[in-house]
Amino acid sequence: MLLARCAKSSGAPIRPVPHLIQKRDKHPCVMIRATLDQYLEEDRVSAKTLHDEAKQRHGDDYRTPGYYLRLYRHRAERTQAELAEKTGLRQHHLSEMEHHKGVIGNANANAKKLAPILDCDYRKLL
Repeated sequence: MLLARCAKSSGAPIRPVPHLIQKRDKHPCVMIRATLDQYLEEDRVSAKTLHDEAKQRHGDDYRTPGYYLRLYRHRAERTQAELAEKTGLRQHHLSEMEHHKGVIGNANANAKKLAPILDCDYRKLL
C-alpha cells in the first residue's frame, strides 16, 4: 500500500486519509516524486554561461555600480524620482550614476543612503 511505503521511508507513522486512498495519484508522496522527477529532467545552465550572456547583452555596463543601482531599483519597483525623494538625492544625479557619467558627491554616503531603500548591500553600489 502506498501509505505504508511512505511511512517506512520517512520513519514517521502516517494515518490513512480516506480521500487520499481513493485518489492515489493525488497523494503527497506521488506529487513530490513527480516534481522531483521533473526537476531532474530539466536542462542545467552553468552560472558562467548566464554571466557571459548577460555581459554580451549589457556590454561594458555589466556588473558596474550603475548596473547594480538600476537592477536593484527595478527589483524594488521604484522610479528614479521616487528614489530621489526618499534619499534626498536629485533625480538627474541618480540617472547619471546609472549611466556611468560619474558619482555625484560622496559615493560611500550615497551608497549607504540608497542600500536600505533598495534592500541591498551598499558595497554593490560602489
